Amino acid sequence: MKNLDKIRNIGIVAHIDAGKTTTTERILYYTGRIYRIGSVDEGTATMDYMVQEKEHGITIQSAATFFKWKDYEFNLIDTPGHVDFTIEVERSIRVLDGIIIILDASAGVQPQTETVFRQAQKYKVPIIFFVNKMDKLGANFEFSVNSIKEKLLINPIPIQVPIGREDEFAGVVDLINMKKVRWVNEDGSQYVYEDIDHSTYEKDRIYMLEEIASLDEEFMEKYLNSEYTVDDINNALRRITLNNLGSPVLCGSAIKNIGIQLLLDAAILYLPSPKDRFLQKAFYIENGLEKEIYVNTLENSDKLLALCFKISYFPSIGKVSFVRVYSGSIKENDVLYNSTKNIKERANRIIKLHASYIEEIKELKMGEIGAILGLKKTATGDTLLDEEKNLFLESIFVPEPVIFASIEAYSRADEDKLFKALERLSEEDPTFKYKINEETGQIIIYGMGELHLDIIKDRIQRDYNLKIHSGKPQVEFRESITKKAVEEYDFQKQVGNKLQTAYVKLEVMPIDEGIKVFVDTDQIPDKIVPFVKEGIVEALAFGVLAGFPCSKVKVRVIDGKYDKDFSTPLAFKVAAFEATKLALSNAQPILLEPVMKLEIIVPEEYLGNVINDINARNGEIEEISIYQSLGNNVINKILALVPLREIFGYSTVLRSITQGRGTFSMELYTYKEVPQNLQENIILKGTI
Repeated sequence: MKNLDKIRNIGIVAHIDAGKTTTTERILYYTGRIYRIGSVDEGTATMDYMVQEKEHGITIQSAATFFKWKDYEFNLIDTPGHVDFTIEVERSIRVLDGIIIILDASAGVQPQTETVFRQAQKYKVPIIFFVNKMDKLGANFEFSVNSIKEKLLINPIPIQVPIGREDEFAGVVDLINMKKVRWVNEDGSQYVYEDIDHSTYEKDRIYMLEEIASLDEEFMEKYLNSEYTVDDINNALRRITLNNLGSPVLCGSAIKNIGIQLLLDAAILYLPSPKDRFLQKAFYIENGLEKEIYVNTLENSDKLLALCFKISYFPSIGKVSFVRVYSGSIKENDVLYNSTKNIKERANRIIKLHASYIEEIKELKMGEIGAILGLKKTATGDTLLDEEKNLFLESIFVPEPVIFASIEAYSRADEDKLFKALERLSEEDPTFKYKINEETGQIIIYGMGELHLDIIKDRIQRDYNLKIHSGKPQVEFRESITKKAVEEYDFQKQVGNKLQTAYVKLEVMPIDEGIKVFVDTDQIPDKIVPFVKEGIVEALAFGVLAGFPCSKVKVRVIDGKYDKDFSTPLAFKVAAFEATKLALSNAQPILLEPVMKLEIIVPEEYLGNVINDINARNGEIEEISIYQSLGNNVINKILALVPLREIFGYSTVLRSITQGRGTFSMELYTYKEVPQNLQENIILKGTI
């Protein structure tokens, strides 16, 4: 077995423009993976290899790479920061053992930082924070650390403090070893440790030690007796980080080549190895019922357990399935069992990727992240085994789209090519969906935002050499209910020479989030239950008001009748479908719309204009605070909740009313009921 202690599977995540890709570029340079530092602004960054990424200057797809640092093997994933591409972060965090969250030193925790933090918490992934851009105007390390504590409600433990800030930023003080660290050459490859006046930084060190002692009992005893060493401090920090009790905080400036090597050292010291994350949540089906279990990958180290977390298509090699191997191994030409789809597929070739560059290997071992060529039907979230079992790893949460637009090919000759392109794009990106509008014959594409759909349309035209017409983006509404209702459906139909029967009684009720389906009766055999659930889910996919998907609904089957001679799975599926539709109709159905959380950064002189504009868009101002204050130059931050239907094209409007000086970011906040005066129009036309 490979030495798992020497492996780190980590991700770089952050709000947009915090410096993720710039940080990753330096990591690759200092570890010898690349020999020239690329630039995001110049479109030469290694990990931003897509044409669209180079043009927009942002990361769109997560990109994987691997390297060595001090005898440790790293698998690293650089993720997007824009909210439209949050699935890339979600599925990366799902398979990583630890993450580094990058903060902009002038902004601290921003909206997308909160989102990626919640994603990490969901999968219990340990975190290190790196306060980047300490050289930037308005950089404030203390403010950034406090924002972690106040907004994320966790314990940040600063193990470094900056020497100076903004133009005077000159290095960091290592509070564990009580040494100044200074980078001495232009590319940042050489740095030196220097002595410092301990009294100057004693207050910072005591704060760090007391935070560690408060979170780790073992260290507390040594600290109270003044009998601790540097190793004791590092060991305690590792325990705290692995148990998600707190997070070390480092600082630097990636663009100025300061702080990156110490960040890598911290990843070795404090982030987990695969050995530390040996318990994997999974599900096992027994007698038709799903049971949650935890698989000990160390005890089952010879049995293959892997998760496909991403699909990509490369022009030179076709479909690539990215996988994380939790136990066992995958060798070239192995036959793998996909338990999610109940199929077998052959792993023709095994590769590792450095962004878009491919390196063939013979085997993917326990604890590693790599990719497979040859898996034709395996998709994102599928579990791979070496034997046929009803065992499934915890899958990947895929958020529902909030926006849609119509597209069509220029010519009938291109229609088949267009559908092939859409199929591949939806396979790569689970948040992108498409369907045909049966009334108009148009193709409807669904996504997470305007930029998401713009990128999809651009890829259709460039990557697949297709010309398309496209309509304006529109809101993807949801349907829900406001009260409980109970309905039944008795299905009896002659099919061929046989009578088919089924009886289902169920109740629907409103809930706070999502969809929940339960079969709570022993009158329906276990073998029939999946078909009942399938009928309910299909009914919920198209609501009773305007055909939008349902949300915030719980369905509970409370009775049924099964006849061993005449009842069939299909009959029960139809009965469940019809009963659900009837119940929804009688539960006072309503339309819901997506509401976005906006963070707007605006100079003081334009504050009134922006607030008036938000109010005119039926928005709610949640908070107004000072973002920066430099003499008479005050910049404000506005947090607002605004219906998505009101903010199409908002970037253009904001630029206009702030003379180009205002910026904003947004994320989905919740769904709320559409105003009554708009519901009728939406129900009639399918849009506003």
